[in-house]
Amino acid sequence: MEQINVVIAFYSRYCETESLALNLGLGVLQAGATPRFRRLADLTAPSEIEADERWKKNLERFKIEYVAPRPGDPKLADVLVLLTPGDETVEVEQYVQSLATDGSLAGKIAAPIAARNQEQALVPIYTAVARTGMIIVPPLNSDDPKDAVRRHGAALVKMARALKAAQST
Repeated sequence: MEQINVVIAFYSRYCETESLALNLGLGVLQAGATPRFRRLADLTAPSEIEADERWKKNLERFKIEYVAPRPGDPKLADVLVLLTPGDETVEVEQYVQSLATDGSLAGKIAAPIAARNQEQALVPIYTAVARTGMIIVPPLNSDDPKDAVRRHGAALVKMARALKAAQST
């Protein structure tokens, strides 16, 4: 079975989006693929973060447990998951706008997801991803978001395997 790499780029302040990323990663692992977690950097002024004790504490842990996206991640990935809290999308939008638009990502899978099924938050992310030539796979909606992202992670791996098989023939 061919190895599938899934880069899970997420932005989280209060751990909700991180929890979704970890559950999605579980689905990726259960499907026999390799998840790589990348936390997007805060674009908020440090003084604002310092003023929010909970955010500050979470950020200290995030800096220990996660690395920022690396330039080679999108090219390594068969699937690029983009997780946003939904109420604050600027970090994910800026990351997506930094992706190559030279066709080098064409045919790879992109899976934008917003916490709490805030679909409207995904519109600018979909638009930016479309410029890369990636195939956009919308999220699953469910009353149980953790289960939905776990199942979505497994489904994305199956799609990536099928896509790789089709591209190699």
